[in-house]
Amino acid sequence: RDDVPLVVAAADLSISVPAVLDLLDKPGVTTGVAVVHSGSVNRGIQHLPAVRIGMDGKLVESVGTASHVVTGPNRALPGLLRVAAAHRSAAAAAWQEAATVAHPDDDPFALAVLALVRSGIPVQAVPLGPFAFSRGDSSADGAVGGPWQQRLRGASRGGDGFFSTYAVRPLSRKVTGLGLRLGWSPNAVTAASVALGVLAAGLVATGSRGLWVVASVLVQVSLVIDCVDGEIARFTRRFSAFGAWLDAVGDRVKEYSVFAALAVVGSRTGDHAWTLAIVAMAVVTVRHLEDYAYEHRLRPLRLSRPDVLPLDQERDLGPEQDRITFEPPPSRRQTMIHWVKKVIHMPIAERYLLISLGLLTGNPRVVLWLLIITVSLSVIWTQGGRTVKALTRRDGVLPARPDAGWGHLDVQLDLGPVARLAGHVMRLPFLAACLALVLLTTSAVVMIVQHRTPVAFLVVLLGALVIGAGARQPVADVMDWQLPAFLWFVEAAVIATVGWVHLDAAGQGLAFAFLAAVAYHRYDVVYRLRDTGEPAAAWLPLAGLGVDGRLLSVLAVAAWAPDALPAVLVVGTMWLTVLYLAESTAGWRRWIVAQRPDPAKPPAFAPGISE
Repeated sequence: RDDVPLVVAAADLSISVPAVLDLLDKPGVTTGVAVVHSGSVNRGIQHLPAVRIGMDGKLVESVGTASHVVTGPNRALPGLLRVAAAHRSAAAAAWQEAATVAHPDDDPFALAVLALVRSGIPVQAVPLGPFAFSRGDSSADGAVGGPWQQRLRGASRGGDGFFSTYAVRPLSRKVTGLGLRLGWSPNAVTAASVALGVLAAGLVATGSRGLWVVASVLVQVSLVIDCVDGEIARFTRRFSAFGAWLDAVGDRVKEYSVFAALAVVGSRTGDHAWTLAIVAMAVVTVRHLEDYAYEHRLRPLRLSRPDVLPLDQERDLGPEQDRITFEPPPSRRQTMIHWVKKVIHMPIAERYLLISLGLLTGNPRVVLWLLIITVSLSVIWTQGGRTVKALTRRDGVLPARPDAGWGHLDVQLDLGPVARLAGHVMRLPFLAACLALVLLTTSAVVMIVQHRTPVAFLVVLLGALVIGAGARQPVADVMDWQLPAFLWFVEAAVIATVGWVHLDAAGQGLAFAFLAAVAYHRYDVVYRLRDTGEPAAAWLPLAGLGVDGRLLSVLAVAAWAPDALPAVLVVGTMWLTVLYLAESTAGWRRWIVAQRPDPAKPPAFAPGISE
C-alpha cells in the first residue's frame, strides 16, 4: 500500500517495541528519523552514522557516510526511519539514484537518509528517548528499567532547571506511573495542580504561621503535580496546544495567587505589601515576555537548512574549517557553568523553591523581596547579555526590513488608540523614542508621588505620542524585541504608583487585580503565537484601550476624580477580564476546531503492536 507511511530499519538494529513507537506514534511527525546524542551511546559511537540537525532541532541537514563528509555533526542515527505516505514516491526515486553512486563501504541506512535529505525531502529529527538499543558494535544502555519504564523516563521534559531535574522530576515520575495506571487525563492533572496552588495561597492568606508551613509544602506538591500532566501527555501522546496553554496559565495563576495572598497578610499591618506584590508580578512577567521576544528574534537564524545538493558531491555545505567529528563530552567545569546559568535564569522550580523557603520565615515582605531581588538579577543578567549581543551584532541577527508585514512583535505591543494615531501622523527614531519614554515614565512616577497627578497625566500623554511615533508598526529595530516587556513594565510601574499614592493599603489590591488581568492577556498572546501561530483579534488592543489608553484613563480618574478610582479599577478589571477571556476562549476554540482531523480520512498510521 502506498497510502500509509513506510518504516525503514537498519538490518542490524536491535531495539524494543516501545522505542519503535517513540518514532511511529509521535504526533506531528511526517517523514522523520530517530536521532540520539553522542553522549547517550555507551559503546561504539564512532560506528554509528553521524548527522547534523538544525539549530532549531527540527530537520536533518546532513548525514555522513563512508563517502560523504558531514560537517559539525551533533547527533547519531540508531537506524530507524519513517517515510510519510506523501513522500514515498519521491523517496523511491531518491533511493534509486543513491544506488547508482553507493560506495561499498557506505552504511546503507545512512545513505538512504542522506538521499532523502539531499533530494529536498524534509526529514524531521525525532529525538529517541532513553531507550536501550544496539546496532553492530554500537550500543546504548538506556535509562534504568524495562522499555516502558524507559518511555516514562523519556516523558520527562528536557532542558529543565537544576532543582527540577534533580529534585522535582524524580518525584513526578513516580506520581506519573500511578496516574498512568489509574487513567488520569493531562488536563485533569493540570486542574489539580492549580487547585493545590490556589489552596496554598488560601492558607497563606490566613496569616497563620503553622498553615504557612503547610502552604510551603503544598507549593512544592503542586509543582510536582504540574510536571505530571506533561509527562502523562507525552507518554500517552495526548498533548495539545490548548493543554500547553492551560498548563502555562495555571502556573501564573498559582504564582500570582500566592503573591496576592502575601499582600493580603502584609496589608493588614498597614504595609504597602500590594505594591511589592505588583513589583514581583511585574518582574516575573518581564522575564517571560523578554524571553519569548528574544527567542523569536533568533528563530530565523536557527531555522534548519538541509544541504540539498547532488549525491555524488562528497562534502556538504558546511564551512571548510568546521569539525567533522562529534564534540567531546562537556568537562566538569562546563557542566558546572551550565547549571549555574540555569539557576541564574530562575526557572519556575527555582522560584517555587524560593517561595516555599520564604514562607517558612512567616514574613510576607521577606518572601516578596526575595523573589523581586532574585528575578530582577536574573533579568539584568540575561537581558544585559542579550542587549550587548544585539547592539554589537554578535547574535548574528540581521535587522528586519521596515517594509515587512506585521509580525509577532507587533501583536505583543498592545498599543492603544493614542499611540497608534501618533504613529500615523509622525515618525521618530526607535531608540530615541524608547529613551524618551524612560525619562517620561520616571517623571510621571515622580509627579504622582508628589501628588501632581494632573501633570503626570500630561507626561504620560506625551509618552504615548512619543512611543507611538517611534514604534510605528511594523517595528524594525535591533532592539525592538525589548519593547513588549518594556511597555508592560511602564504600565505596571505607573499603576502601582497610582495605587500606592491614591489608595489605602487594602485598596491597593485593586491595582494588583487590574494589572493581573493585563498580565493574563500578555501571556495569552504569547502562548497563542508560540503554540498556534495565531494572533489575537486585531480589534482587541482598541477594545482593551492598549497600554496608553489604560494608563491615561486611570491617571485621568486619579487626577480629577480620585474618589472614583476604586470603582473605576473594579469596573476596569471586570471589563478587561471578561474581554480577554472571551476573545481568548473564542480564538483557542477556533484553532482547536480547525485542527480536528477529517473523519472521512483514515489515520496516517495506526500501529497494531503490543508488547
